[in-house]
Amino acid sequence: MATVKLLRATVTGPLEELDSAICSLVLDREFHPLQAVKLLRGRMKSPEAADTCRLTLDSAVALMAKLGVKPAFAEFRNENYTPEDCADYISRVSGEMARIMAQKNAKLSLAADDEALAAALKPYELLPVDIGELTGATHMVVEFGSAPEEDWDALIAEAKSVDSVYLFRTGVGDGKVRCVYVALPDEALRAAELMREYGFESSEIPKSSGFSGIPSERIRELTEEAANAREAAAQLEAAVHEMCSRERDELLRRYSYLKYQSEKCALRSYAGTDGRKFCLMGWIPESDSRGFESAAKAIGCTCDFERPHAVDETAAPVKLNNGFFSRIFLPFVEMYGYPAYGEPNPSIFMLITYCLLFGVMFGDVGQGAVLILVGLYMYKKRGMWLGRILSAVGCSAVLFGFVYGSVFGNEHILPGFKVLEEGNSMTILLVAVSVGCVLILISGLFNIIAGFRQRNYQKALFSANGIAGVLFLISIVAGAVGTLVFDLPLLTSGAYWVYLGILLLSIWFGEPLGDLIAGHKPHQGIGMMIGMGFFDLFEAVLSWLSNCLSFLRTGAYAIIHAIMMLVVYTLTGADSGSLSVGGVIGLVAGNAFVMLLETALVCIQVLRLEYYELFGRFYTGSGTPFKPVTIDYTNAASRAA
Repeated sequence: MATVKLLRATVTGPLEELDSAICSLVLDREFHPLQAVKLLRGRMKSPEAADTCRLTLDSAVALMAKLGVKPAFAEFRNENYTPEDCADYISRVSGEMARIMAQKNAKLSLAADDEALAAALKPYELLPVDIGELTGATHMVVEFGSAPEEDWDALIAEAKSVDSVYLFRTGVGDGKVRCVYVALPDEALRAAELMREYGFESSEIPKSSGFSGIPSERIRELTEEAANAREAAAQLEAAVHEMCSRERDELLRRYSYLKYQSEKCALRSYAGTDGRKFCLMGWIPESDSRGFESAAKAIGCTCDFERPHAVDETAAPVKLNNGFFSRIFLPFVEMYGYPAYGEPNPSIFMLITYCLLFGVMFGDVGQGAVLILVGLYMYKKRGMWLGRILSAVGCSAVLFGFVYGSVFGNEHILPGFKVLEEGNSMTILLVAVSVGCVLILISGLFNIIAGFRQRNYQKALFSANGIAGVLFLISIVAGAVGTLVFDLPLLTSGAYWVYLGILLLSIWFGEPLGDLIAGHKPHQGIGMMIGMGFFDLFEAVLSWLSNCLSFLRTGAYAIIHAIMMLVVYTLTGADSGSLSVGGVIGLVAGNAFVMLLETALVCIQVLRLEYYELFGRFYTGSGTPFKPVTIDYTNAASRAA
């Protein structure tokens, strides 16, 4: 349950070894860096940090984008790379890539132009003469256009009856006949009137140098040329893919090297220097202290360690020691906030208590199994962290479903504790409050442990969640149970009430007592201490009462679940033993509705119990996460950017 113990490391050495120290001690280990210049309060300045690899790194990223290579790490430590060598390599490959892409684009442009020109000639493909010569004729009138398809036969017959007008069909499309007529200059007006009578509409032909030749032959030539150009472009595209396959590994190795060098340069800003020596400061796991010190000595540096309690615990980051199971509820823990250094890691505690409370409130074998399957699908197929939580609470729901003997709301299949039977509802409410009291006491024990770790004696001994508060709550419960259940005269004993009074007074004056034990002078006047202590005590009593009663909702939701499923079975007729097709559909829909509604409500209510009734007793959520320097090779952006 504890967080990982940390040490604050201070590394000093010759300035020329700064890059080696960053590589060996920061990038290659778990090291949470601190701004040495700020901590040293102006005694040092930041070293120069010119990133000589940045431009080459940007070029490598651009080249990978063109080749379709996703940024990723590739081992480069066995290669003798230099920034200059990488720049030459990137330039050479980029040049080859640019040449191939230029040729490919030229071929695609040629194909597009040919296809556009062929499309423009398409309406004239039936013309048997060179269209360029026809449009360039000077001793006759040539007019291109179209006429309605239904008027064409009449138009062609009329044109044949006129000696000075010649009409040719050039193509068909869109319900019109494309055509051209030729007339002598003297007959131009007569020809135009004739054409208009039959719906002829003139159209301009493209004024292009390529718009020449016999259209059908020209279209065939352009189509073949476009096909050859696209084939050549496809071959060039294949050459790009071949280059990608050939250069991918080498490119990623050089990218990783450049990324490493660029990040190393950016990390120089965390160091301080006086011009001759450098200083690096940061947090490391205590378990790595020996290896860290050996690595520092290997590059000619000295290393000093300080424990968090010797510095400022509030500044120490927190490294959670999470295994497979505790990571399941880590997102919920992070929503509340990281524990402060020295506070317990609540991950395992939340795993156990969340599943326990959810199972009590949502105990059903069938519906729990559905939750498991849905959770596995969400996590395995969709990568959603919530899926793992649903699977975990689904297992708890199945377990408590066997306790209640409930399978999709049917309590007649399995034996068990029937929630709605006479007297059982009150029993489950009392059990819920009892479980809440136990969990509150456990939370108090965690607070006591954290208080002693942090040397906060008022928190550990005299707070509402310290030893005094835990003993008071245990005594109240023991007094009530002893008197009501075992007929012991505890509540009528004067010594019992004196004992409780002493506990309450120790909470009332907890702050001055804590200062006295720690050897600190009281920083408040007597009146202020009495007033503040009274309100702290009043708040503590209210919190004990309200928090214990809050766990009634655990039993209440178990009762509500059973009632809702009883309503579903009653409305569908399943309780009578006879089910129609509509009843089966209603039973399935009712189970789905209850499961969706209660899953959402129970998850929220259990989360509320965790945050407000339990976490707040031992866990402030004010910590900052331990973030060792890591290079994200999948992100092409630079730290310096």
